[in-house]
Amino acid sequence: MLRQCSDAVSCIPRLSSGPVAIGSQSRIVIEPGDETVNVFYLLDIQNTARAPVNPPAPFVLDLPSGAGNAQIMEGSSPLATAKGKRVTVTGPFPPGATFVQIAYGMPSGSGSIDVTQAFPANIEQLAVIVKKAGNTTLSSRQLSNQREMPAEGETYIAGMGGAIQAGQPIALTVSGFPHHSSMPRTIALFLAVVIVGIGVWAARAPGNDANTAAAQRKQLIARREKLFADLLRLEHDRAKRGDERKYAARREQLIVALEQVYGALDRGDDVAA
Repeated sequence: MLRQCSDAVSCIPRLSSGPVAIGSQSRIVIEPGDETVNVFYLLDIQNTARAPVNPPAPFVLDLPSGAGNAQIMEGSSPLATAKGKRVTVTGPFPPGATFVQIAYGMPSGSGSIDVTQAFPANIEQLAVIVKKAGNTTLSSRQLSNQREMPAEGETYIAGMGGAIQAGQPIALTVSGFPHHSSMPRTIALFLAVVIVGIGVWAARAPGNDANTAAAQRKQLIARREKLFADLLRLEHDRAKRGDERKYAARREQLIVALEQVYGALDRGDDVAA
């Protein structure tokens, strides 16, 4: 007898996946940003047995190539832990639902990312949600249908697919979203290195041998090294926090201060800290 289907979603095949599986309410959510794409796995791990169950193999998930370190989000089961790019959910799984929410970032410098992820348990139904920015598109052979939907003033792409066997990679491509080129940051760092190199050369050049001049030069060199360390620390913090306006203003201050120090080293005078 043929199965009667009221809509396309109800006809998607589902796996008979044993007592522990990733339930149909699970989602992969992707939010493109200017320099980082945030990826979230919202996993509803279901134990259909009436007693706690240990799956045959450990529930271990390794993040895809290019991903940052995994973070376990608030509200997740205490059974879930993250170390680097690996997430482990230790059994036994209690009856019913075990919620695990995982977050990580991927660089978005090209305006496109590929996410290839295998999960350690059967997925009853693949569901992917992508926040649309500009001309964002979502593509995957494992998604049978897509549609756009508005929510809270934003537009999202919702993709649905069928069941996925444990260990079978899910391959997603998100592209077309706006992004900022990393070239300005690269140029700024290159200039900073060149300026430091000039300062080192200037510090070693023949000059006044008087004790006062030597002490002033030593102070300038120490000042230069501190400013350059601050510049590198700022680059690191900006990559994590993404506050471009605050970052740009502080970087300008550091570059100006560095130029003053190098100018003083060239002239042989002093600069106030």
